[in-house]
Amino acid sequence: MDDEFTADLPLWTDDEAYAQLQEICARHAVPVEVFQELVGIERRHQHRERARGIYDEFDNAFSRMD
Repeated sequence: MDDEFTADLPLWTDDEAYAQLQEICARHAVPVEVFQELVGIERRHQHRERARGIYDEFDNAFSRMD
């Protein structure tokens, strides 16, 4: 899990926002943990000139939804 890359975001610190996130994730059959991992991957790669390997990381996260 990418807690260190998402812990500062309101989606995880604000109770109301987190409740809405849970509802949206449930509606679209995406586990909150997978969504958090995807956000963490994106944030970890955002300042790199090239996001080499990001698609493999996304695929790995999505594979946990099967």
